[in-house]
Amino acid sequence: MPIGDGNRLRIEQLRLEDLSLLGEIDRSEHQQFRYSVAGDQLISRRFDFEVPGWDPVGHGDHSVTGIVSFAQPIVARGADFLGAFVADEPAGLVILDTKFEAGLSWLALLYVDRVHRRGGVASMLWSATLRRSRAAGAAAVYVSATPSDSAVGFYLSRGCHLATRSEINDGLYELEPDDIHLIYDLS
Repeated sequence: MPIGDGNRLRIEQLRLEDLSLLGEIDRSEHQQFRYSVAGDQLISRRFDFEVPGWDPVGHGDHSVTGIVSFAQPIVARGADFLGAFVADEPAGLVILDTKFEAGLSWLALLYVDRVHRRGGVASMLWSATLRRSRAAGAAAVYVSATPSDSAVGFYLSRGCHLATRSEINDGLYELEPDDIHLIYDLS
């Protein structure tokens, strides 16, 4: 259901009990490029890959159980869990930990349903994360982005820069060494 055919996009604060909504987001996409970091340079290479939707029955990283297990302790610690909805359908979800480190918010995840991509959902969720980060007194937002062309391209287009060695969070890097670690300066 595309935005603009009489449907309004709205953002709502969600609760821990709403984490099952992650399983309703179709994360599937076709990736054409994959990013990596060499030294202090962002490198892209051709990468023809179909990312499947969440595995509804498995327990691995790319399953509904896996993503909910990842998100649950973050939201339980008080992170913001926001949903973008068109009618009653979840169009996108974001989890933002505004108390990650002194002066630093962490964008733990941002997913937009395949049907609602390129319709302003990610931009609206991103704007909400920036407002909440500023309100919490953060000087920057840390993003550990999937190394896909869509994710990295989105964050770079919003003004994020590649994290320098001194800016990289060692714990998040250890958790996601293949991700592209980015910083958005709020100043």
